[in-house]
Amino acid sequence: MRNFAITSLCSWLLISCCWFCLWIIASYFTLDPELAVLFFPFAMRLGITLHTPKAYWPAVYGAEWWLMVSLAILLEQPQWISVMAASLLSLPILWLAHRHYHGSQWRRLCVMGAVIGITALINTLAVGLSNGHSLMVLLVSITGGLMLVPSCYLIWSYLFQRAWIPLTVNLVSRPVELRSRHVVLYATLFIISIAIQLGLPDEMRRFAPFCLAIPIILLAFRYGWQGALLGTLLNSVALIAARTGGSNLEITDLLLSLSAQSLTGILLGMGIQRQRELNQKLRHELARNHSLSRQLVKAEESVRREVARELHDEIGQNITAIRTQASIIQRVENTPLGNNCASTIESLSLNIYDTTKGLLTQLRPKSLDDLGLEEAVHQLVREMECESQGIVTHITWSHEEQKDTELSDTTSVTLYRICQEALNNIVKYAEASAVTICFCVRDDVELVVKDNGIGFKQEQTLQGFGLRGMRERVQALGGTFSLCSQTQGDNQGTELRVILPAL
Repeated sequence: MRNFAITSLCSWLLISCCWFCLWIIASYFTLDPELAVLFFPFAMRLGITLHTPKAYWPAVYGAEWWLMVSLAILLEQPQWISVMAASLLSLPILWLAHRHYHGSQWRRLCVMGAVIGITALINTLAVGLSNGHSLMVLLVSITGGLMLVPSCYLIWSYLFQRAWIPLTVNLVSRPVELRSRHVVLYATLFIISIAIQLGLPDEMRRFAPFCLAIPIILLAFRYGWQGALLGTLLNSVALIAARTGGSNLEITDLLLSLSAQSLTGILLGMGIQRQRELNQKLRHELARNHSLSRQLVKAEESVRREVARELHDEIGQNITAIRTQASIIQRVENTPLGNNCASTIESLSLNIYDTTKGLLTQLRPKSLDDLGLEEAVHQLVREMECESQGIVTHITWSHEEQKDTELSDTTSVTLYRICQEALNNIVKYAEASAVTICFCVRDDVELVVKDNGIGFKQEQTLQGFGLRGMRERVQALGGTFSLCSQTQGDNQGTELRVILPAL
């Protein structure tokens, strides 16, 4: 209880000082003590009460009420009773808004906007109708609310929504890092704002407020809604400091300019920050999808390897047994019919073995497990009999030291199958006489397969299932796949380029 009393007393004293200082600034701006109360002081009270527990509201309202009574007595303006009534009528509005003031930034922004609008109407009804300046009261209330209520949210978010590092010996010994770039940027934009307001000729002075949108846009793009709000406050200080006259028309223009800048800055900053959050979520989901795709490809290759091993062992043993039984039949049944049946059985078993061997090669290249990627590609060229078909194949392999041993099984199998599909298409369709296969292993793995064949039209690219499947696999592993072809000219031929991360 004692701590609560001390905290309330300190809060009352601090709010009283801030309230009075803001009233002095608002009085200089509006040249009307009563309007000055509705400008910055009321807006500060709205922002503080929205972000303060209800137990401390008596200190907030108490500081405002005793200052208003004191100023009314000092200035001999008893009509301030309407201003106090407006302050009292805002209490249930803030009580209701405080219950819904939680959740996302957009929800808090909507609650702040509703509070500013409703309290501005209350001020207009309570004060504006009595002094005959309803529109000015409404404009002053909205402008002050748009400037200070989001500022209170910014301070509250920075002080109470961030994880502060405990003050330990390690923190004390750490050197202080001053972000001079940010300070220089703020100061430069503020100086430019002042220079624009004071340096423009009279015939162009009406265009000065439009120039103030530049720092708001820059700060919003760089720092989100916090930067946009800071840019708005800097522009507001520049506008107030550069004010030269005191006519109602000029004050109205400045209030409209401040309101438009505050509203534009907050909405622009929130929009940019929302876009950044969505982009960050999108990048996270893309990274997650790539990770899931890589795991899926790894699982697929693992299943292929296990199935190929089981088929090889089971079918190989069974075919060997069938051939043994056929030999026994051939020796026991020494008749033309028996010999013919035994030969047929052995021939069929050999056909099954050859067919199964071809399927196993497509399912899982055994040479890749036995020889590694580089030698497996050389053997692939020999198996496809490229040389006997008049195709000269040149294979180059460049890598950093020990880099080739770091290639994962998934990457090696993918590169092998791409080479297999590319060589198969070259042998069947390209009518090429030379093929170059280049591997380059560094931070990533690059494969280039190039031939000097007849090429194909661009609209025929990836019509088949083979290269299309390879492209999808490469993209699933987070790589890039490009295929270009020319049907005539000096660079006639086809070039396939694949870049994969060295997983």
